[in-house]
Amino acid sequence: MNILKIVIKGEYFDQIAAKTKKFEYRETSPFWQSRLYDNLGKKRSYDKIEFINGYNKNARRMEVKYEGFNKKGELYHIFLGEILSVTK
Repeated sequence: MNILKIVIKGEYFDQIAAKTKKFEYRETSPFWQSRLYDNLGKKRSYDKIEFINGYNKNARRMEVKYEGFNKKGELYHIFLGEILSVTK
C-alpha cells in the first residue's frame, strides 16, 4: 500500500478531521515534486495520505483516502477523500 505522509499543524489537522478542509496545499518545490512525480515525470499513485500532527512520536495521526492532485500556479492542490481513521 502506497502512503503519502504529510506533517501538518494542529489547526489544519482539526479542519481536516472536521471535514471543512478538502484540499492540502503544498508549494511547488523539488521536495514535493519528488513526492508527487516519479523520475519520468509521471504522477505517483497513492492509496492514502497519513497526516501527522507535528514531529512528536506520540503525535495525532489521521489516514485519509488519496484522491489525486493538480498543480495551480506555484501550488500543488492535494485532494482529500474519505477519512479512514484518526488516532488521538
